[in-house]
Amino acid sequence: MTTPGVRAKMPKSVRLATVGVWVQAVLNLAAGALLLAVVSDAVEHGRDEGVGLIRFVAVLSLLIAAALLLCGVLVGRRSNAVRVTVVVVEAVSLVGGVLGLLQGGGVSVLPGIVFALAVLRGFSSAEARNWFDR
Repeated sequence: MTTPGVRAKMPKSVRLATVGVWVQAVLNLAAGALLLAVVSDAVEHGRDEGVGLIRFVAVLSLLIAAALLLCGVLVGRRSNAVRVTVVVVEAVSLVGGVLGLLQGGGVSVLPGIVFALAVLRGFSSAEARNWFDR
């Protein structure tokens, strides 16, 4: 039970997972920008065949980065929508990582899977649910 006017302390698991959200947002932002640069370079050199999928992935990466940045900013407000958004994004990331691994992505996909699992665990724990539910 919390006392009115006293701010509840964010659980350690949520704090650590929030750091993960920020790191993932920055990495998605960098990946999206890099992919857009690749698309731009390909178009400038007349190799624009097949860049539509790369452009789509770049824009999707930037949208995910924006959603994660927004969640990172709003996590202190304890809105359950933030928790649900992060859980959904991480679940999709986890599924994508596992599919990449099954399609022969090799060891390079494992850090993304581990990262998604760690953030997902932090935001879906019982203490996180209690903290976000106020």
